[in-house]
Amino acid sequence: MKTLYKGLVLILLIFTFNLSAFSQTITGKIIDEEGLELPGVSIYLEGTTIGTTSDVFGAYTLIINEGEVAGDSLTIVYSFISFSSQELRIPMNPDMIITHDIVLLEEVEMLQEVVVIGYGVQKKSDVTGAISTIKPQEITSLPVTSIDQVMQGRAAGVQVSQTTGAPGEGIKVRIRGLGTINNNDPLYIIDGVPTKDVTGILNSEDIESMTILKDAASAAIYGARAGNGVIIIETKKGQAGKTRFSFNTYAGIQTHGRLTPMCNTDQYIELYNEAAQADGNHEPIPDDIRPQLSNTNWLDEIFRPAVMQNYQLTISGGDEKSRFLIGGGYQSQQGIILNSDYERLNFRTSISTELAEWVNVGSNLTFSYSNRDIIGASGDGYGGNGGSVIRYAFFRTPPVPVYESNGEYSDLPMFEGYDRAKLNTWFGDGYNPVGLANKYDWTAKTYRLFGNFFADFKITEGLKFRSDFGVNMALIDEKRFNENWGTDDRINSPNSMTKGIGQAFTWNWTNTLNYVKTFNEKHNTSFLLGVEAIKNNFHEQIGSDRDFADQSANLRYLGNGLSLYKGADENQTGWSLLSGFARANYNYKYKYIIEGVIRTDGSSRFTPENRWGVFYSGSIGWSMHNENFLQNANWLSQLKPRLSIGQTGNQEIGLYNYASIIGPGYNYPLGGYPNNGYTVTSF
Repeated sequence: MKTLYKGLVLILLIFTFNLSAFSQTITGKIIDEEGLELPGVSIYLEGTTIGTTSDVFGAYTLIINEGEVAGDSLTIVYSFISFSSQELRIPMNPDMIITHDIVLLEEVEMLQEVVVIGYGVQKKSDVTGAISTIKPQEITSLPVTSIDQVMQGRAAGVQVSQTTGAPGEGIKVRIRGLGTINNNDPLYIIDGVPTKDVTGILNSEDIESMTILKDAASAAIYGARAGNGVIIIETKKGQAGKTRFSFNTYAGIQTHGRLTPMCNTDQYIELYNEAAQADGNHEPIPDDIRPQLSNTNWLDEIFRPAVMQNYQLTISGGDEKSRFLIGGGYQSQQGIILNSDYERLNFRTSISTELAEWVNVGSNLTFSYSNRDIIGASGDGYGGNGGSVIRYAFFRTPPVPVYESNGEYSDLPMFEGYDRAKLNTWFGDGYNPVGLANKYDWTAKTYRLFGNFFADFKITEGLKFRSDFGVNMALIDEKRFNENWGTDDRINSPNSMTKGIGQAFTWNWTNTLNYVKTFNEKHNTSFLLGVEAIKNNFHEQIGSDRDFADQSANLRYLGNGLSLYKGADENQTGWSLLSGFARANYNYKYKYIIEGVIRTDGSSRFTPENRWGVFYSGSIGWSMHNENFLQNANWLSQLKPRLSIGQTGNQEIGLYNYASIIGPGYNYPLGGYPNNGYTVTSF
């Protein structure tokens, strides 16, 4: 009976997916003043995360779909390191492809800017590794909920994506594709504190600079954690002068793009009856049932206009001795699918004080709270999330109403004068996606403290010592109640509940000695020595219950279920890393540059026999534009061939892969009776 229904669904999907969708396309080529193609230029729509990059021939194509923008004009931004950014304002015209070539102009003064690198800073003109930088003015006003979203379309070789697009969901960032096995997320360094998860830590308004280390030459200083690239973020600090007040806000409405056109009831009956007639084994839908049928567009029913808003207040100031910044804000984002929402409160402080001419101390701390309402995203519910709301919207047929006459959500089709078997064959037995979405009671609350305490010591001229202690603490509170509902209580039978609390704490202690010296005004040198210790601990407790006699929201707590089989589980894990590293940099008259890095890491994730690894990099560069024979080449602003080699690693494997793990819940037949016990679950 279900065969014909499934075949009909396939026919409908094939029919609907062949319809074209609206989009605006802008294409062209990007060159410099001499007509040379510029690959890797960031092209993005101002105020959004929609963007792309130019290819090796300088060509680009930017596609903007309906619903992603509002208004009758578009502002396209072209940005590339060492070049002045340009803007292109064009009218919205979906009926034609707009072709526009761009000539970017170089900014020589930008080459003297200082960029943040691993455990230090460096002049942009002296960089010999592959890096990208993102300026704060490019990202301050972006309507994003996570700081990793600001990189989309703004850095060559960096891809940013989301699995479902739900508010507050983690972001996938890939630097130059997949670099390793297992975890491919980059390492983030925020004010010297490392993390693999930046969700909910900062706002885009908090960022002073963002540097992306893309090759081994630039990232090897981070050793066993740099296999997928490194993203270094410096936050805004207080400045000397009058106290400044800054208030930033935005609000807007998000809507879905063009949806797949769905059949109405008449079209569905026509297609079904044609298929039934061709099949010869199924009864067609009779005409006398039509007065009882609805005409539901299930995609329209599950989507909504979603309000998003952000309010941030910052107070900063200080004098030559002490500086401060205090900020806080509120951010909320509704999902475009029912019952998917996200909100976050944040508070940030940055304080620095010069205790003496030779010592400066301070801290940068961020406190945040987020609350996320989750709905199922996996198509068939694999992994226990109940199934995708969108999947069931595609499966649900238009004759079935959203609500029954009593106001309850409809489930299996019920029409007078027809038995259930026939109705299920004609109209399907998939879940009601509106009821499925609204009955999800699945929330994840996260409380987070992130930041560092530091002390800088000026020992002698050019010699500095820095001690930096970082903390990354998170408390995760997740609760899910699976309500029993539907025809004959067939969905989530019996009802059940899971409640989990996890505590994660990571600290890092980094000590560096930095020496900078110029000899005879020709030989410029810098040396870095450092040691670093990192330790992580994670502890979680999970409880479960089922058979709740009363499903009222105020009674959904562990212990209220009638089942005798109440679950309880507890886990504790941890890892640590101990490292030493060094870097030496030399340039002669700012023409010939050579740099070398070495780092050794000892990670508890590996066996004692293979716990330590050595990582290195070497790079050279030749600033040819500084040579005497090119001094009169006014047409040339910078010419720097460079060559590098290096090695990075990836410690993101299982915590105890080298050990045999035992687990409970296994039966041993002894004396003719099963006895519960433990067994080895992994080798």
